[in-house]
Amino acid sequence: MLDIVLSSIVALLVTVITTKWIINVSYSRGFVGKDVNKLNKPDVPILGGIGILAGFVAGNFALLIVDQEYAQIITAVLLSSLIIGFIGLLDDVLNLKQSVRATTPIFASVPLAIYSVGHSVISIPFVGLVNFGILYYILIIPGALTIASNAFNMLEGLNGLGTGMGLIMAVTLAVIGLRGKGVTSEAGDMALIMAVVLAAFLYFNKYPAKTFLGNIGTYLVGSAIGSIGISGYMLTALAFLYIPYVIEFVLKAKTGFKGVSFGKVNPDGTLTWYSTPNSLTHVVMKMAKMKEYQIVEVIWAIEIIMAILAYVFQTTIIKI
Repeated sequence: MLDIVLSSIVALLVTVITTKWIINVSYSRGFVGKDVNKLNKPDVPILGGIGILAGFVAGNFALLIVDQEYAQIITAVLLSSLIIGFIGLLDDVLNLKQSVRATTPIFASVPLAIYSVGHSVISIPFVGLVNFGILYYILIIPGALTIASNAFNMLEGLNGLGTGMGLIMAVTLAVIGLRGKGVTSEAGDMALIMAVVLAAFLYFNKYPAKTFLGNIGTYLVGSAIGSIGISGYMLTALAFLYIPYVIEFVLKAKTGFKGVSFGKVNPDGTLTWYSTPNSLTHVVMKMAKMKEYQIVEVIWAIEIIMAILAYVFQTTIIKI
């Protein structure tokens, strides 16, 4: 108990301190972007995800110091997260090509694949245990992590949206993981640390946002959630938690992945979308005239439903 309390406190403090610092640095160095969902289109720092990275790494380092029994799983998740974070930072600074963004997360899967050697069995709902053998290491893990990080990056663009979605996902994995034993319980600890980090960051990212996650933030959160779910054998839960992102993928694919999640800002502050939806945010905009934070709340509510399904299927059918 002491290990996770200490780790959470460290993660919280580092997240808050680093995020405040990076907001000031981003302003001074010109790393800002337009908040296009506001009438006055204010400049907002775009490197806020560095605060998430710092808090998550610091919290897990603290966990590693006091709980070395599961050093392998913590190290694997940290290495994958750091690799993804570096790729995201490069994207924020250098604006990488879409093909590079889509494929580079494969390299971040290597630590997880190495860690998972000897554990290639997946429990599939209504099917049972399936041993995928070497395909688990060279196809399923790289594919799952690549999908998780890229998909999370697609459904973003509204204040607090991605951070809140990540928070719901992390809390779900924490609740499921902490019910288990061994590495599953340790994955639950890491999910709880991520939840604390995202809850702290949400203060700066919620409407009206003081900072954006940036690609470093979206890739990192998506990858960390995926890494925790994979290493803790919570793949069924991950499948349900990512259903909104599957919908987003389909909508974005229809545009050749050139679609946006933004809307047209009306004088009363509501957002609308008149064309064919190319994002889940547009689907919600067409339901009624809503302000940005209300659209975000609707999508959060959808994710909470997915979280409940994830918990039920993972704990009652898979029985982790």
